Amino acid sequence: MTRRAADLLVECLSLQGLDRAFCVPGESYLPVLDALSTSNQVDLVTCRHEGGAGYMAVADAKLTGRPGVAFVSRGPGATNASIAVHTAEQDGVPLLLFIGQVSREDIGRGAFQEIDYQVYFGEVAKWVHTVEDAETLPEVIAAAVRIACTPSKGPIVIVLPEDMLDDYADAEPEGPQDVMVTLPGEADIAAVAGMIAQAERPLMIVGGEASYSRDALVRVSQEWSIPVATSFKRQDLFDNNHPHYAGHLGFKIPPAQVEIMGQADLILAVGTRLGDVTTQGYVLPAAPTPDQPLIHIYPDAEVLGQNYETEVGYACDVDAFLEGLAALEAPQPPEPRGDWIGRLNDHVEQLSTWSEDFANEATDGVDFGHVVEAISSQLDDNAVLITDAGNFSSWLHRHFAFGPRHFLVGAVSGAMGMGVPAAVAAGRRLPGHQIITFVGDGGYMMTGNELATAMQYDVPVKIFISNNRSYGTIRLHQEKAFPDRIAATDLTNPNFAALAEAFGAKGIVIDKVADVAEAVTEAMAFEGPVVVEVRSSLDHISAYTTIDRLRNPR
Repeated sequence: MTRRAADLLVECLSLQGLDRAFCVPGESYLPVLDALSTSNQVDLVTCRHEGGAGYMAVADAKLTGRPGVAFVSRGPGATNASIAVHTAEQDGVPLLLFIGQVSREDIGRGAFQEIDYQVYFGEVAKWVHTVEDAETLPEVIAAAVRIACTPSKGPIVIVLPEDMLDDYADAEPEGPQDVMVTLPGEADIAAVAGMIAQAERPLMIVGGEASYSRDALVRVSQEWSIPVATSFKRQDLFDNNHPHYAGHLGFKIPPAQVEIMGQADLILAVGTRLGDVTTQGYVLPAAPTPDQPLIHIYPDAEVLGQNYETEVGYACDVDAFLEGLAALEAPQPPEPRGDWIGRLNDHVEQLSTWSEDFANEATDGVDFGHVVEAISSQLDDNAVLITDAGNFSSWLHRHFAFGPRHFLVGAVSGAMGMGVPAAVAAGRRLPGHQIITFVGDGGYMMTGNELATAMQYDVPVKIFISNNRSYGTIRLHQEKAFPDRIAATDLTNPNFAALAEAFGAKGIVIDKVADVAEAVTEAMAFEGPVVVEVRSSLDHISAYTTIDRLRNPR
């Protein structure tokens, strides 16, 4: 069957199981927009900025496990979307970014908005490919999906010359290609089991590759009496109310928590790259020589041994490993094991306990913890919580206990601006779920315009803005490194609630603690999009410290 290349492309996406694409329309891929307009196979979401479109695709991938898809125009569109490519690489998320390009005859001439995308994206994308022959589209799309999903998962950039999209091709769409995975051997699993059985103080650290292995994680933890700590922005992977929960390895957690975890006599890292944030600056485990034996299970062999001397490293499918380990019958653990698990969990409970007295000490605004505490009591057990980058998220990580069915979406890359776009994507993907996003005043001003997308598609997101009038994370660094020398972090903000009303959403202001409970209840009950502006304390700059304490240690 002969068909236009643009129509063939849409059919290929559908056959790969990719049912949604995010875009900012551009003249360099007009035929694709035309094909999508007449297709009921791929839902097209129009966004207000290419960075927002890319972030939505990344969030969609996190929620589905399938590649997120974004279409952008050449030059400015592609460069705007580059933040999503970087986030996908850092987060290990499959992403397909399609970029319209100048006509084939003009490539290399410095035509209007032309960029060499192999050069531009070559350092962060797993594969950058220009489709010059429409007949190759089926094999290119199938390969792109496979490569994006092959560990380490990541972004693919497909370049579409605009004249190629009008060509006609006889090629037929191809089905999905198998993602090759290595299964762990029985002897390999048995070797790990033997090391766990002998350890008095083992600690499991789990990461993103275990995102779809939650049940197996619980069974391994219970069968083998091993406490579980979650990596950065992956706090939802293990039930925080489980007695084996050992805490979240996020930014700036208290040294005492790191010290207790560091007393482990065996570390089992499963599905995590063991990056600098999760390892607290490469100290848990210590690089390059850990203080305890390290077992590292990750599907990409290049990650193993990259920064650490590893006692045992298996490049294998994480789910298969966990299922195999859970199926083994564990011997009676060493006597000190119970005390070890209790110490870790007790510390987490003490750290997560909400102190209203401390929060009420804030005199320059609302301690953001009041808001997190109020929201916690009104969440369904399958709610989706989204965090942008910033210190405000520390209240969520410290005080909210993620249950076994909660979802957490955040940028491991640490990029600002993902909060609102990710909320829109989550609302489109999971209708009927509560979608709550936490974002700072800095991050909201980067991509908060995607509230217009939420309005256009009737996505009832609940957006809580911590407005402390500052780039808070950088301000915290300044207070530590250059006390009393503050530069470039003070902000002048709009009235966010009024701005939300201008978009057609509901706007609510919280400027005193007494209003928190009622405002949160009103926001959660409202059927449409809501923006809650929390005029939060700058002094209470994170859930763990204040500016006053940093300047006047007690």
